[in-house]
Amino acid sequence: MVYTMAWNDSANILSGIQNSFFTVWYYPNTVYVDKDLLPKTIYTKDASEFSQTPQIFNYVGNQVTVRRADGSLVYTSISPYPAILHEYATASRWDDALRLCRFVKEQTLWACLAAMAIAKKELTTAAVAYAAIGEIDKVQYINAIKDLPSKESSMAHMMLFSGNVQDAEGILLQAGLIYQAIQVHINLYNWDRALELAVKHKTHVDTVLAHRQKYLEDFSKKETNKRFLQYSEGVVVDWEKIQAKIEMEIAKEREKAATTPAASTVRSSISTRR
Repeated sequence: MVYTMAWNDSANILSGIQNSFFTVWYYPNTVYVDKDLLPKTIYTKDASEFSQTPQIFNYVGNQVTVRRADGSLVYTSISPYPAILHEYATASRWDDALRLCRFVKEQTLWACLAAMAIAKKELTTAAVAYAAIGEIDKVQYINAIKDLPSKESSMAHMMLFSGNVQDAEGILLQAGLIYQAIQVHINLYNWDRALELAVKHKTHVDTVLAHRQKYLEDFSKKETNKRFLQYSEGVVVDWEKIQAKIEMEIAKEREKAATTPAASTVRSSISTRR
C-alpha cells in the first residue's frame, strides 16, 4: 500500500511512502522492460522519521520534502546520479552513462542503465550493464539478438526479452517469417499455438511434431493432446529434412535482409558500436 507519492520535477523518477518504508523508483519503466530487474532499480529506507500519515510535499532535484501530520516539513536527500543517468539516456550519450556507472560503482545504477538501454534498443550498452550486475544469461541472450539475420527478428526477440510474446509473433508474421514465429512458441513450450500457426500457414507441421515428440520423450511422457495425436497420424518425422528446411528458412531470411537497405543500416550501426 502506497500512502503518498510524487514524481521528480525533471526526471522520470518516482518517490513514495509505503508501509514503513520510503521508496524511490529510479526507473519505473523497468516494469515494462524487464520485470525481474525492477527490485534492483529501487532505493528504500526506513520511514519512521516521518512519523504517522506523512505526505510527500514535492520532489525537486535530489531532495524530497515530506510534510508530517503536525504540519512540519522534513527533508531527505536522494542520490543525484540516477537523474544524471536519465539525462544521458535521453540524449543517447551511452558512453557517458557507462562512465558514470563505472565511477559510482552501484548495482542500482547499473540495473537502471540496463533497463534504459533495453528500452532504447541499445544492445551493446545493455550487455555491459547486465554483465555488471551478474545477469550473464541475459548478456548471452542480448548477444544472440545481435547475431540474428534480420531487423524483424531482432525486434521480435527484443519484444520477447520484455515478455511481449504476442507483439513478437505479430512482427514475425507481418514480415512473413512464419517459421521463426512458430519456433518462438516451440521455445516457450506454447505447443498449441505453435501447431495452430503451422497448420494455418501449411508449413513446418512436422517441425512442431518433432519438437513435441522430443519434449515428451525427455520427460518420459505420452502424447494426450488430441490435436497432436490427430496430426501425428499423417506426418512422418524426419529430423534431417526438418533441419534442412530450417537452414533454408534462415538462409532466405539472411538473403532478404541483405537486400533491404534499412536492415543493412541497422546491422552496420551495431557493428560500428562493437
